[in-house]
Amino acid sequence: MQKPKDNSLDPALIKHAKRLLGGLMVLLPVAYAGNVHRLLEMSIYDVQLLVLVLILSLSAGFLIMAERARNSWLEAANLVCAAVIFCVGFYVALFYPSISMEAPYLPDWLIATSAVLFIALMLNLPASAGIGILSVVLIFLAYGLFGHLVPGELQSRQTTPSELVVYLAIDANGMLGTALKVAVIIVIPFLLFGQLLARCGAADFFNDIALAGMGRFRGGPAKVAVTASGLFGSISGSAVGNVVGTGVVTIPMMKRAGFNPAYAGSVEAVASTGGQLVPPVMGAAAFIMADFIGVDYSTVMMAALPSALLYYLAIFINVDLYAAKRNIRAVEASQIPSCWHSLRQGWHFLIPFVVLFYTLFALNMRPERAAVLAALTLLAVSLIFGYRDRRIALGDIWSVVASAGAAASGLVIVCAAAGLIIGVLNLSGLAFNLTLHIINASGENVFLLALITALISIVLGMGMPTVGVYILLATLVAPALVEVGIPVISAHLFVFYFGLLSMVTPPVALASFAAANIAGAGAWSTSIAAMRLAWPAYVVPFLFLFAPSLILEGSPMQVTWALGSAIMGIYMVTAGIVGYMGRMVGAWFRFLLIIGGFLLLIPTDLFSGGFYTDIVGLAVFGFCVICSAFIRTKTIDIPRI
Repeated sequence: MQKPKDNSLDPALIKHAKRLLGGLMVLLPVAYAGNVHRLLEMSIYDVQLLVLVLILSLSAGFLIMAERARNSWLEAANLVCAAVIFCVGFYVALFYPSISMEAPYLPDWLIATSAVLFIALMLNLPASAGIGILSVVLIFLAYGLFGHLVPGELQSRQTTPSELVVYLAIDANGMLGTALKVAVIIVIPFLLFGQLLARCGAADFFNDIALAGMGRFRGGPAKVAVTASGLFGSISGSAVGNVVGTGVVTIPMMKRAGFNPAYAGSVEAVASTGGQLVPPVMGAAAFIMADFIGVDYSTVMMAALPSALLYYLAIFINVDLYAAKRNIRAVEASQIPSCWHSLRQGWHFLIPFVVLFYTLFALNMRPERAAVLAALTLLAVSLIFGYRDRRIALGDIWSVVASAGAAASGLVIVCAAAGLIIGVLNLSGLAFNLTLHIINASGENVFLLALITALISIVLGMGMPTVGVYILLATLVAPALVEVGIPVISAHLFVFYFGLLSMVTPPVALASFAAANIAGAGAWSTSIAAMRLAWPAYVVPFLFLFAPSLILEGSPMQVTWALGSAIMGIYMVTAGIVGYMGRMVGAWFRFLLIIGGFLLLIPTDLFSGGFYTDIVGLAVFGFCVICSAFIRTKTIDIPRI
């Protein structure tokens, strides 16, 4: 038992202060999206809002550390830090236009002010984002200070500590840069929308719809898990959070149906990770990607849609074949809710999504304003209609706003830290040098470059949150792909996919580990099962590098052919891995399925005779179908997945 702290501040007071800071962290961007400042005839720069939200997040972080402090001295120190960063940051936000004019002259007072902001961010990083991103930031900071001592082509110009800290803390290319701007202005309104959905019972509605739609089929519990995680994962913004949120229901349900614990955990981990790939929100990365590459959000969403569909289709195929092979039946009829009853009770949850898509695509409205309108629509209909006899009350609204602030706090700090990395890259010129070295290492071979980039993306993504992963990879490795002629949107989607796969790829597979804990299975066995289940996710990104039709670039015929051959190839390889195609199949049959499937997956654009690989793959599939129907294959004992 922890010893009570002497002379400590009332915990309730700290809790209320955290909620106030969290609420302001959300209300300020929402008001900004609604142009409230213009209605009040106030002139506010974007960067002033960024500073305000960042200091609220940092102050809340110090309050959290004060709550966890083991003695009153440490608690007092964190409370003082919270007060200092709030006052200093408020001053910077208020007078930022004049401060930015002074920055090139490096006055002592500005160096001290910048140091306070910088140190506060670094102190908050371990608790908010983890040791992984802190380590990466420290490595880049060391390069920024000592890069001029590095021999060879990676040598940078000399930068003084005062110049570095002012640039990183005050300049709009540092911690107050693009990453933080997108997080604050665009993502926070969507987080509010997501928190409101959860509080209004939309998560229960999605789960009921998934259960009603998929529960009556073979392997129903696993298909319910995939559907529910995909629906909710897109707006949750966190693969691990999605595992914990939906896995506590779906994993025990899968185990009761007969799925072994490691496989049940892997299904939840892979489906929850895939939620970050599903439009419209894509774990907030879609908005940052659109801003980074200078295209409309709708362009990113449409480009991501086919590969997201292939990802989930592959999981469904695997689950279906696995259940058929092991004779795992549907969910018991008594546990399946009526689809009509669920829709009749929760139809109003669809209205905010109609508003969101209409304002985004028909009216071409800014994403943050569309999110605010969708949230207001959801609030209005939820005050009138309930779900499962539960209705949100006006008194719950502040609690929802504060919860959204708590969820946003870590995101804001991660994006500010990513800004530090980007700042060092810009100041030192490392980004350009790194791009050249990656290209040289590949010998300008596009496939080898893509392979190197994929490995780098998985390694750098280990242990990092979704947004941090994408920002880091978009800055460091995506330019190398673009440099050799890969379309910019394909390059960015490629690194984003592989960065996310670190969530299920050992040794730091956070989503798999979280699912294994719930399933009562081994962390490594769950991770290996997740990799086998998610194998298409390691292949599909390579496909859209060489087959732009998989990101909807090309004629309708090209897009249809590319999607059709990819679906057929995924089915054949998955059937070969599982060992089932209408019946249990032998080793030679599995080998033939895998070979034929990979022939179908080879993009027709890869080389002049690429079309013929699809023809051969289809011929192999036809042969396998005939064999499965008319030849009694030898059944062998195949280890469980």
